[in-house]
Amino acid sequence: MRGNSKQKYVICQATFGIPFGPFELTPRLEHCAPTFTFMTTIGFYHPHCAQGGGGERVLWKIIESLVTSSLTDGSILDPSNPKSLKNIVIYTCDNMDKDKIFEDVATKFGINVKRSSKESVNSGLNFVQISTVVVPGGESLIDPCSYPRLTMLRQMLGGSNFLSQALKISGSEGHSFPDIFFDTTGCAWTHGVIKGGIFRCFMRMKTAKVFTYTHYPTISTDMLNMVYERRFSYNNSEEISASKIKNAVKLLYYIFFALLYSFYGRLADVVVANSSWTAGHIERIWRPRGGVNVLWPPCNAKGFGEISMNKEGRENLILSIGQFRPEKDHALQIKSFARLLKMKPKPPRDTRLILLGGCRGEEDEKRVEDLRRLCKELKCEKSVEFVLNQPFSVLKDYLARSSIGIHSMWNEHFGIGVVEMLAAGLVTIAHDSGGPRADIIGPGHPGEAGSILETGFLASTEEEYASKMHYVMTGMGDDEIASLRKAAMLSSMKFDDAEFDGRFLELFLKHTKEFNCSRSGTVESGRGRGRKEAKAETVVGNGGGGKSSSRTSSRSRSRSKAKKS
Repeated sequence: MRGNSKQKYVICQATFGIPFGPFELTPRLEHCAPTFTFMTTIGFYHPHCAQGGGGERVLWKIIESLVTSSLTDGSILDPSNPKSLKNIVIYTCDNMDKDKIFEDVATKFGINVKRSSKESVNSGLNFVQISTVVVPGGESLIDPCSYPRLTMLRQMLGGSNFLSQALKISGSEGHSFPDIFFDTTGCAWTHGVIKGGIFRCFMRMKTAKVFTYTHYPTISTDMLNMVYERRFSYNNSEEISASKIKNAVKLLYYIFFALLYSFYGRLADVVVANSSWTAGHIERIWRPRGGVNVLWPPCNAKGFGEISMNKEGRENLILSIGQFRPEKDHALQIKSFARLLKMKPKPPRDTRLILLGGCRGEEDEKRVEDLRRLCKELKCEKSVEFVLNQPFSVLKDYLARSSIGIHSMWNEHFGIGVVEMLAAGLVTIAHDSGGPRADIIGPGHPGEAGSILETGFLASTEEEYASKMHYVMTGMGDDEIASLRKAAMLSSMKFDDAEFDGRFLELFLKHTKEFNCSRSGTVESGRGRGRKEAKAETVVGNGGGGKSSSRTSSRSRSRSKAKKS
């Protein structure tokens, strides 16, 4: 049945993932019951897979881990079957040549997926090449700029519709409906499309297994509180926050949206978050049956750690790493830097602020122009440099030359850029919130006799940033800086690529073990799974050691024994 062009792929067209008509339900259910007699298809939802952000790095590291593990150990889904195939399909709207995408991934992240995905490595072990499924016009369905009003809700509907179209095209090209589905963007409504919508959810029928890796919650309790308290922000305009009626309407909209977000989030079989901060919000909003797993994003910490720790060769550069999105708050960095230049004693005359990042489109380019104008208004344009859309080698060069790293996003879900700066030996000043406070800089690094070593600084206001930068440049001695850099580099090793690979594969194998139980292709139905199986929670990457705990009810164990007998 798999790969047969005559197989009828019935994809939900409704944006809420509800299948059309009772006659179309049966063929799709028959196809969706996982049977691993020959081929396993793993689908990845990542519309902008060719971009250079931290989310894309997670996507390609996951794919690299799956491909590499298969080359060395056989199929990761069924190690006992050397003829098992794994078809990896990426659902994306980046209309680029596949080889060009691989080339960009290697350039931006140092990840050579093409080299890892040879078609023939062991006798009888073959791979279908990683494919990109491009939906014409799909970008407009998920681009927030397309929806000036009700952005989150309409983008949610667009994401569901986008995936439905992508699955149709995938089927027409001979790819199977995914047996395992990865949502690596945190778009919960794709879970509804894969699970077959509300009807199937309530009937508890067999479906594909859904893994979700959430970088940040689409809506969080912080966002709800911000609207409730009528605070102005980039996503809560002054026009709305100043009006009681408009603010009340928006609060109701947010509550309604949060309920939908919770419903579709709970459809995922395995929920993974990139930080303890994100996990806390997902736990509060989704309340997933299996708990939330924390898996820190991969960072080439060892590679960055090779950059010299010596102060010689470093310039008086203050480096910022991040895409030019509104939430990154580059304006705060520029204002803080302008204040620094006026402080006494004066910082070195060659002090410069380097804003290094990518522009996703016209909106980001316009934002850069606004930032340039801000520099002119503050009379610091000669000391601020914009480095746009540059390859990975340029990033490493600036990390080797810079002395201070700066990060200013409020409630950053994790902060890969912060880890990169720490690993490269920069004295880093990050925002006192989110992942940098909870997981990266806030915890410090264990020292001798139970002491906690400082790895960087935290700030939240223009004055605090300027004060911390001024202290580093004029108040810290060389020995103090060297000690902080060493602690920062050691602390960053817990975020290294190798740590991510090992913990991801451990997590993946743990939650797909039921797929390996039967060579006949039968798997346990999802009926009553939420009630009968005890809640399991895995924390991966916690404190660098990775803790894992699982509690299975005696009823579940006895049921498994009965099946085996």
